[in-house]
Amino acid sequence: MLSVMFVEVPAGSTMFPFSTVWGMLVVLPLYLLHSVFLVAVVFRFGRPNFWTLYSAGTLYGMYEAYITKVLWTSFRPEGPFLTVGGIALFETILLVLFLHPLLAFVVPMFFTEILCTNSSEIAQGLPVRVRVAMRKHPACGIGILMALLGFMQFVNSPSVQRSFLSGAGNSLVLGLALLWWRKSGGATYSLRELLPGPKGIRTFGIVLLCWYAFWGFAIKPKSIPGVWHGQLTIWLIYAGLLFVFFRYLRQSRNAPVSFPDAGVAPGPPFKFSWRGFALACALATVVTTISRLVLFPFAVLQVTLMFTFFVVAGIALLTGLLIHSSQRL
Repeated sequence: MLSVMFVEVPAGSTMFPFSTVWGMLVVLPLYLLHSVFLVAVVFRFGRPNFWTLYSAGTLYGMYEAYITKVLWTSFRPEGPFLTVGGIALFETILLVLFLHPLLAFVVPMFFTEILCTNSSEIAQGLPVRVRVAMRKHPACGIGILMALLGFMQFVNSPSVQRSFLSGAGNSLVLGLALLWWRKSGGATYSLRELLPGPKGIRTFGIVLLCWYAFWGFAIKPKSIPGVWHGQLTIWLIYAGLLFVFFRYLRQSRNAPVSFPDAGVAPGPPFKFSWRGFALACALATVVTTISRLVLFPFAVLQVTLMFTFFVVAGIALLTGLLIHSSQRL
């Protein structure tokens, strides 16, 4: 649910994922299968530090090829900005190297562990500077993230009312699900205890492959290019990302968890509170509503700036991934 709310809802692709047939039967299962399978593999065969999770998240983003076909056709009605090797270059950078690894995987899994479990392995695996900053200024970090999510949505929202209902309604559904989870004792378990074991991982993997096969033919099958006009490039990207991911799994398995010194204790950067949850949801809702009301005439400028930022950030993350993967963890 958090993965969907951090990507599909802010992007305006599925503004009401928990109250529509498409959201419940297509979007939610798609994100569920990816999230549980990939994080279970990371916890089973490696350690959930940032770069291991990020490299897994890049594989997450590759569903935009064979399922949605966006990596070939672009999400723009006009088509890709620039095509290289048969793929939409900038769209691939944005989706595979930024949006899905961070907003669909690393960030939602971080918050899932904080909100729904008694463990903090993902928080402990973040880079030292990030952990220190978040422990010193947790409200600031969460506030910036919620404001960003709210700011992203207004461009594709058809009205101010829909922006408000999307933010408030989805927050209410998530809050009720979280209330049930915590009341039922779910938060007494660690994330590692809740994840599937070897048999469950195989089951999720098989179902995920079947999901790819079904929707690969159900959604715009004619948009799949020829082998030499786009598919080969996707295969090469898959091969490179899988190589890096397996390398991180192998190296991170025995890597110690390092904690910051300077008097900063290990553990999550903040503790769960209903007040904090409500304020975060309210901030995202207020920002998306006001942005749709005031800034909609400047939507083209906003799209251009955010698209550029996401692409540059994706390139920076890829550079960091390649540099870090060439060294010992």
